[in-house]
Amino acid sequence: MKLSPTTAANLATGAAEFVKKKFGFDLPYTPESLIVVDAIIDKIKATGASEQQATGLLSGLGCYVGEVFVRHARASWRWTTEMKMAAACRFLIVIALPDISACDVIGSVFQRFSGGTTESVTRLYELAVAPRANDRASKATPA
Repeated sequence: MKLSPTTAANLATGAAEFVKKKFGFDLPYTPESLIVVDAIIDKIKATGASEQQATGLLSGLGCYVGEVFVRHARASWRWTTEMKMAAACRFLIVIALPDISACDVIGSVFQRFSGGTTESVTRLYELAVAPRANDRASKATPA
């Protein structure tokens, strides 16, 4: 199945099912489950698998991360061309957040795999959502 804004959710479901079957972990599409995704990426890397060998699962995990954004941060899947990110992104789709910023969640999964544990999809979510939460809090607090 090719990556597209309409197939991302199905790819995420497939990855979550594979992780449950292979590793015994439930991925319930919550921000807290992203720490499990970080651990799974590290486990795949520890097997000695190459990026090429792991690309299907890594892409699916990237879609899973994106679906967490969709379900909990009001994000949506978009083409990189639509977000003017085609030159900067390796994959054709990204997540668009309500403030019109975009996030390359699939690229972040691959970066953790190739770059090591310094990259974290858990932290990516925290950084992407925190500014909006701070904005909401400041608007709700009278000056």
